[in-house]
Amino acid sequence: MTWRTQANAIWRICYFYGFLALRRQPLLFIAIFLTPLSFLFFLYVVAPHSVLPYGVTGGIMFTALFTGNGMMTDCAYLRLERQLQQVFVTSPLRPMSWILGMALGELAWTIPAIGLFLFVLAIVVPIGALAVVGLVGVVLLTWLLSTSLGFLLSTFFRQLREIWPIGAVVFTSLSVLPPVFYPIAAIPADYRWVAFFSPSTFASQLADHAAGLSVPTISVLPGLSSIPVEVAGMVVLTLLFAAMAMRLARWREP
Repeated sequence: MTWRTQANAIWRICYFYGFLALRRQPLLFIAIFLTPLSFLFFLYVVAPHSVLPYGVTGGIMFTALFTGNGMMTDCAYLRLERQLQQVFVTSPLRPMSWILGMALGELAWTIPAIGLFLFVLAIVVPIGALAVVGLVGVVLLTWLLSTSLGFLLSTFFRQLREIWPIGAVVFTSLSVLPPVFYPIAAIPADYRWVAFFSPSTFASQLADHAAGLSVPTISVLPGLSSIPVEVAGMVVLTLLFAAMAMRLARWREP
């Protein structure tokens, strides 16, 4: 298949599993908003002024991170229940085209939610066009990282009942426990560096920087709070997870 044919296949996979699914099931719009908005409402009730801006950027990052959960669930279902991955493996479609098409489909689901959170952020914290561009860049890196991890995990499931508990543990740990919805300043200063063991911390810190929110210096490793280090860490982790998805994923059933 030529590159043009591959691009056409990527678009068709994205359209079928992303835009078409949203058009046929409008209730999905509410489902996408529900979890991050619930966290945001809780933060508004508890600390409407001090924590709310971090909660809004956290909602953006949460939505981007959970594209990985959707990628894992959809790819595992299509492989185990529909046997569709096996069809694509034996076709001229390249594995990267299959992954990218599914990942773009997951991203399409998040566009309404991310747009809403950007609108709320503009109300809570005055931001300019440059801040929006920075936030979109962080979202794209987070989406690539998260969907790569989601696809990799999806290839190791042996039955559908394994999907929910593993997905809940992995992606809830990445999006709730690290400082995504709350500022890293809430963690004692000497232990803030521990949060950077989670890739979502790099993403949330970059989002806070882009929105102009206060990001404290890490006392033990001061360089971790700098934008160049956070960008480098996010790019390296994204490339690492993408490489792992390509090299370690099980394309054929054992």
